[in-house]
Amino acid sequence: MTIFLLAIATLAALSFSAFFSGTETGFLSVSRERILHLAREGGRKAKIVQKALSDMGRTTTTLLIGNNIANVSYSSATAALAAELFAKDSVANVVWSLFAAFLVLYASEFMPKLLCSARPLRRSLLLAGPYRVISAALSPLTAIAMKFTDIFMPDKESKYSLTTLDLMRILEDRKDGVCLSDIESALITKILILRVKGRKITPEAILSALREID
Repeated sequence: MTIFLLAIATLAALSFSAFFSGTETGFLSVSRERILHLAREGGRKAKIVQKALSDMGRTTTTLLIGNNIANVSYSSATAALAAELFAKDSVANVVWSLFAAFLVLYASEFMPKLLCSARPLRRSLLLAGPYRVISAALSPLTAIAMKFTDIFMPDKESKYSLTTLDLMRILEDRKDGVCLSDIESALITKILILRVKGRKITPEAILSALREID
């Protein structure tokens, strides 16, 4: 019975570690613009991802805390399992340790990151629901970690800006059915033209572009 429970604990810890690694890669790789448009369309999962992306400091802290807890639990469970199975066999203990190390690297680091980087949008939306539940459960630990981080590394205000590539991606996303009005599409096109011509994007330039569209 003890061996069975330890095996279950090992698999559970491995699964959680894979979840945190994959979620981190997915959130960092996904297109913010595409998530924003899906959220505007009313996508519940997209709204969860958008909220996570809007505060990446807290999101990253949550994922790191969860991953560390999962990895420590995995190490403890595999060590206890080895003690039950190979108590008097030192060679078997060494082989088991190597196997356990390979398993955690492959199953909870390499494969989840590979899968989520290959299809970040689909995987991020798939993981959005579980992430919301787990982030709520870890919120006290996250808050404490954020407080310590603020003490030693004061937060600097950061501004998110759109590049030309981001604007082009928004227009391309419209072909995939992303919600974008004709006026928004025309305005983005005008801004791209201004950037190509090397002109500075000012509020006056945007208002002028809007008048031309009207």
